[in-house]
Amino acid sequence: MRIGPNVALAAALTVLLAACGGDGGGNGAGTDEGGEPVVDGTFTTAVAADPGNLHPHLTVLAATRAVDAYMYDKLVYFTVEGEALPWLAESWEATADSVTYTLRDGITCSDGTPLTASVVAANFQFVVDDANVSPVRGVLVPAELTATADDAARTVTITVPTPDPFLLESTGDLFIACQAGLDDPTLLEETGIGTGMFELTEMVRDDHYTFQRRDDYAWGPDGRAAADPGTPATVNIRVIANESTSANLLLSGELNSASVVGPDRQRLEGTYEQVTLRAIVGELFFNQAAGNPGADDAVRAALAQALNYEELMSVITGGYGQRSEALAVIDPVACRYDAVDGNLPEQDTEAAAAALDAAGWTAGSDGVRTKDGAPLELELIYNSTRGDTTAAAAELIASTWSDLGVAATTRGMPPTEYNEVVFGTGAWGAALLPVNLRLPNQVVPFLSGPAPAEGGVNLASIDNPEYAAAVAEAMTLPGQEGCAKWQEAEEALFAANDVVLFADETIPTFLDGATVEPGGDGPVPATIRLTAS
Repeated sequence: MRIGPNVALAAALTVLLAACGGDGGGNGAGTDEGGEPVVDGTFTTAVAADPGNLHPHLTVLAATRAVDAYMYDKLVYFTVEGEALPWLAESWEATADSVTYTLRDGITCSDGTPLTASVVAANFQFVVDDANVSPVRGVLVPAELTATADDAARTVTITVPTPDPFLLESTGDLFIACQAGLDDPTLLEETGIGTGMFELTEMVRDDHYTFQRRDDYAWGPDGRAAADPGTPATVNIRVIANESTSANLLLSGELNSASVVGPDRQRLEGTYEQVTLRAIVGELFFNQAAGNPGADDAVRAALAQALNYEELMSVITGGYGQRSEALAVIDPVACRYDAVDGNLPEQDTEAAAAALDAAGWTAGSDGVRTKDGAPLELELIYNSTRGDTTAAAAELIASTWSDLGVAATTRGMPPTEYNEVVFGTGAWGAALLPVNLRLPNQVVPFLSGPAPAEGGVNLASIDNPEYAAAVAEAMTLPGQEGCAKWQEAEEALFAANDVVLFADETIPTFLDGATVEPGGDGPVPATIRLTAS
């Protein structure tokens, strides 16, 4: 797998920290599931941060993708159960190194131009063009591909130089922009030119985004259309950073939808139906670059064994989490397995201390362990924008390690600084760094290959031959045929304490007077339907 530009992949990781996807935990129904459809109503929802640059190929920011989803469609609709259904493409033929999509007839863009096979191919060409430095490249779609089109046959063929086991899943999930925006990318920064059911008509940064329904839209996922009863005529997305405010607005009837993960969720549960989202939140890395304590296998094992993961899971998720199972959890996931079970150490502080003793790390008079005169010092960094629960978990980890004789400190920082430390200065010892992706092969560049100092994005300088060997074999097996090998690869990482994966968070999106279907970027806009109270 060729790795794209460091800066692009690093930027992708920064924003994927907060990404999440539907796990099918909700039924997609609002409180008025059995009510009459609302004709030409308004659906009002909230996002916690302004989405910034709206160009769909120049961001992987979760908040931006959630907004872009109203304007852009995808080739394939992947349900949370993993079923592939027609969307812009009415059919496809896929192998490990190529996929050919046949587009529906009659699809038009919001500027009135037709969507042709050449336009779809141009989207992929834009992403892999070095000059565009797309963070999507090498993360959400293969870093190297060729896209060709036959407009008369309405077919787009994508080929890759080496087999990709999830070629359909990755290419079928790309937002498709229209030609005018590809020709002039600045047009897409603050507006949208796509085939989506909704068109952006008003934008006030840090306040709201308003969309109007395209009444001619008839090519939605699995046959959804603008003419379907209950389809909103207007969508209003409000930028609301404070969860308590969002909860209050939902309770007062001013919002149809709100995602609330903090204490305010208790006021909403039992009153509103919800679509449950799942994402990794408890993921711990040790910096294994030369000169760092994490480069010592015995140190990693001891630090991992000292922690109480049940307690940490409760703290970092606010009591609403569940034990992690795999590295790729954003639905629709391609492989479902539990690679964590049996590979997360049981807490045993005495054994952890004995292991450090045996490895030559002896406690000094001040309680701090040293080896060859060097103290066992470790700074644990974390994303400060993830809230009080992540900060509390970091402090708990550091306190536990301090009791073990480690000079442990914590430092919270915003994503941009966090990214610079991980991929730039390398001045970190351990990191709470949840990476959220759909496909197991998407995380490979971050866990193997060149380290940041060598121009790569192997963030912790991991060198695990068992992982690399299993990945190499899994990459030759198409789709779910390779899931057992992907599980084997991840188990090798966990067994070596290269990654300590201990908690997933459940994020509810509460619904009032609406039904939706969840997708990888949140609720799928073309499936939103309003019902009367």
